[in-house]
Amino acid sequence: MSKPPEATIAYDGQDLFVFVDGVKIAKRGHPGTSEAGTWVSLEPGIAVYGGPDGSITVEYKDERTTPH
Repeated sequence: MSKPPEATIAYDGQDLFVFVDGVKIAKRGHPGTSEAGTWVSLEPGIAVYGGPDGSITVEYKDERTTPH
């Protein structure tokens, strides 16, 4: 049985990031932008949502492509 992924949030002095198993997957949108108050995905196929209680949800989307 594998262990669940470890998610952490870190601030680098300028931006707030979400890491999963050490991989930076999202950053917080800056105030005054269209992305303010949301998590902006940095990895294809991954979405991050914030809950009203400060929790986060990481969603892995099935991004299959058809070869041409």
